[in-house]
Amino acid sequence: MNTVQLECFITVAEYLNFSKASRALKITQPAVSHQIQTLEEELGVKLFSRTSKSVTLTREGSLFL
Repeated sequence: MNTVQLECFITVAEYLNFSKASRALKITQPAVSHQIQTLEEELGVKLFSRTSKSVTLTREGSLFL
């Protein structure tokens, strides 16, 4: 776990939108997704529930936040 992953996680949790988070962080959306995916793999839990129309925190994501 590193500070970039945590910053991405907090920003996505704030906006509940990967595109808006990427703009706020001034990095690409795929880079944000990669950081979140890597963090989820390291923690062994899904932090966000993603559909084509929405992003929500999972229970684990809420606890981690």
